[in-house]
Amino acid sequence: MRSRAQLPTAPTDPPIPDDRALDVAWSHLRHAPQGVLAVDRGGKILTANPAAAKLLGYDPDQLEGEDAARVFRAPKGEGHVPPGACASAEDSREVEVVTRSGDILPVALRLLPLEGRDGSLRGTLALFQDLRDEKAREEQWRRRDRLASLGALAAGVAHEIRNPLAGIGTSAQLLKRRMESDDPRSQFADLILEEVSRLDRIVESLLQFARPTTPKLLRQSLLPSIDRALTLVHEVAVQQNVHLRVERADRVPEIYMDHDQILQVVLNVLMNALQALTQGGEIGVRIGPARKRAAERSALGRRATDRLLERERPPLQDVVEVRVRDNGPGIPATVLARVFDPFFTTRTQGTGLGLSICQSIVREHGGAISIESTVGQGTTVTIDLPVEKRHGDRRGSPR
Repeated sequence: MRSRAQLPTAPTDPPIPDDRALDVAWSHLRHAPQGVLAVDRGGKILTANPAAAKLLGYDPDQLEGEDAARVFRAPKGEGHVPPGACASAEDSREVEVVTRSGDILPVALRLLPLEGRDGSLRGTLALFQDLRDEKAREEQWRRRDRLASLGALAAGVAHEIRNPLAGIGTSAQLLKRRMESDDPRSQFADLILEEVSRLDRIVESLLQFARPTTPKLLRQSLLPSIDRALTLVHEVAVQQNVHLRVERADRVPEIYMDHDQILQVVLNVLMNALQALTQGGEIGVRIGPARKRAAERSALGRRATDRLLERERPPLQDVVEVRVRDNGPGIPATVLARVFDPFFTTRTQGTGLGLSICQSIVREHGGAISIESTVGQGTTVTIDLPVEKRHGDRRGSPR
């Protein structure tokens, strides 16, 4: 029986020759999805991989020899890679980097020692990963939770208001009936009834926001809904001297849609455009088929059961695109970022629920709505509705 010292040792892999090691390192540097900067002890960039150059807004050959503190710096001005050699690997941390164009890029940064093949410290390796998508997902989670809370609150408030509101309206009607037609106090009863009617519309909007109605999808043409919306806004457009221009493609496929709900969406978008054009101007409406990426169902909605999951890039799908463009004053970027937020409005008479409800309706149809705007050049609202039937039990089993 062999002694323990005589037991054969397990074979070890032979060391990788230098040329193979260089090939491995070069391939990783070239194809790694995260940015890699090699910085010498003096703080100069020795090399940068294509991902690092792309994220920072440079060509790869432009970074070599540059000061890392200038290229890879925080918004406050200090560099993220200090001069000298990183003695040991540091834990990953989240930082912000100013790109060449001046944009702020959130990244996960980790500093590692840069060693020569003889083991000597030559500087620092900076590895950084773009966090924009992760931040967007986090914001979607926060938005979903916020909207779910707002929806529950809105439903409760609406129900609490509706009953006393009905009592106020009924009492005002009784008072008016008991007054003579020439009684000057009747104008106050009329004012009460007008305000009750306005509040009732707000309550109805709150309920519609809190509990979106499931669309009754029928395969039909979108054009009658567009024509009806244009008819309803025609008189307002004439009064404001606004020209309505409509373009229809030769062939517009039928889609699965709820006529009343899509009419509500298009009408709301057109009225918003008219309100932006207080006097004069033009509104262009274009309807036609398109092929676009499917709306990401995992990110839709505001129910507590909605899930934001990592998914492959959605496939292309056939849609009918409705594009409404006005040549009004445009929307500032700070306002544009919040136009779909509930209760956000820049108008004194608005409830801030119109576009939120429109977004909910379009998403219940499996579609998407987006807004682009440039101050001084106008605003474009794009509504994409899928040709295929995408509504159904998608909340429980999103695809």
